[in-house]
Amino acid sequence: MARPEFEVPEFVSESDSDQIQERMMGNLPADISDMEGDFPYDFTMPTAIEISQLVQFNLVRCLMVAFPEYSWGDWMDLHGGEAGVTRKEAVAATGTVSVTAAYGTVLAAGTVFAVPATDQMEAVEFQTLRTVTFAENETMDLAVEAVIPGVSGNVPANTITIMASPINGVTAITNSEKTSGGAEEENDEDYYERIHAEFQDSQFYVANDADYIKWAKEVPGIGDCIVEPAVEGPGTVGLILVDSNGQPASSTLVTAVYNHIVSPNDRSKRLLPTGSSKLIVKSATVKTVDFACTGLVLDGVGLDDVISTFKTEMMAVYSAAKETNILRYNSARTVLSTITGVSDFIDFTMDGKRENIHLSSSEYADTGNVTFTLEGAET
Repeated sequence: MARPEFEVPEFVSESDSDQIQERMMGNLPADISDMEGDFPYDFTMPTAIEISQLVQFNLVRCLMVAFPEYSWGDWMDLHGGEAGVTRKEAVAATGTVSVTAAYGTVLAAGTVFAVPATDQMEAVEFQTLRTVTFAENETMDLAVEAVIPGVSGNVPANTITIMASPINGVTAITNSEKTSGGAEEENDEDYYERIHAEFQDSQFYVANDADYIKWAKEVPGIGDCIVEPAVEGPGTVGLILVDSNGQPASSTLVTAVYNHIVSPNDRSKRLLPTGSSKLIVKSATVKTVDFACTGLVLDGVGLDDVISTFKTEMMAVYSAAKETNILRYNSARTVLSTITGVSDFIDFTMDGKRENIHLSSSEYADTGNVTFTLEGAET
C-alpha cells in the first residue's frame, strides 16, 4: 500500500521568517523604532530566521519520524523494531563457475573470479565458498557468491571469465548459467508495508494465505509468494516464490524460506502450524513474453532508452497480472504509449498477437525479446 502524504499541521503555518519578524516588531514598545534598517529590526531578523527553520523544518521532521507512515531510514528501522520487523538486508547473488585447471591446482575458499570491468561498469567479483583441489586435468563446477551484495551480482551467462589474482594452472573460466538472487536492501516503501501489516495483525497468526506470504517475504531477497493450499492433499501447503527482481527464486532462497517457516533445527522457532504435515516450497515458472512494435515515432529520445524504460515499467504490469493470472494486452500497450518521447506507433503485439495472455497460478511473466522498429525502417 502507498504511504499517505504528510500534511503540515495548521499550527506550523504562518511561521516563515518574515511573519515571525513582523510579530516580533509588533511586540516592541511604542517608543522603539521598528523601521527596517534600524537596530531592533536588524538584531531580531537572525532570530526570526532561526525560529522559522526550527518550526518549519526541524519540528516538521520530528513529527514525521514519530510515525512509520512518514518515517525513513534509521527512523523507520526504530518503528520496525517496535513491531518486531527487521529491514531485509541486501542479498548476494549466487551461481556456479566452471573452472578448468591442471592437476594439483588448489583454489582456496574465497578465491575471487570476476566479470571484467568496462568503460561503463566496474568489475563484478564473485568468491568461491569452499577449498578444492584438482585431482587431474579437469573442469569443476564451483559454487560462488557475489562479493558485494545487491542486484549488480545478477550477471548473464558466460560473463565471469577472469580471476582477480591469476593462479598458475587455471586455464579456463566461465559461468554457463546466469547468476541470480542478488537483491538490494529493502527500501522504505516495502519495509513500511510489512510494518503496517504487522501492526494490523497484532501478532496473531492463523496460518492463512496472508500469513504464509508474510513469512516468505520476511526472508531477504524474496519479492513475492503464491500460496497453493492442499497442494499434495490435506495438511500440505505449497509456496511458489519469485525474488525481489521478479525472477524465479534461486535454490538458496527456496531453502531459506523453507528453513525460516519450518525451522527444522529448532522447533521453538517454527512458524508452520503443527497441523500442517508438509510444506512444499519451489521457485516460480517464468513465462517469457516477446514484444514487437512497428512504425515507432520518437521525439527527443533514443530507441534503446525507450526499450530500457519499457522493460522497467513492465515489471509493475507483471505484478498486477499475478492477481488475475492474466497479462493484459491493453496494459502493456499503455506502458509503451505513455513513455516520454513516444509520439506514435503503428502496431504492437505480445507473442505475435493482440490479445491477453493467460498465466497458470505458478507462472510469472517476464520480458523476452523486445523488437521495436522506427517509422520507415524495414521490418
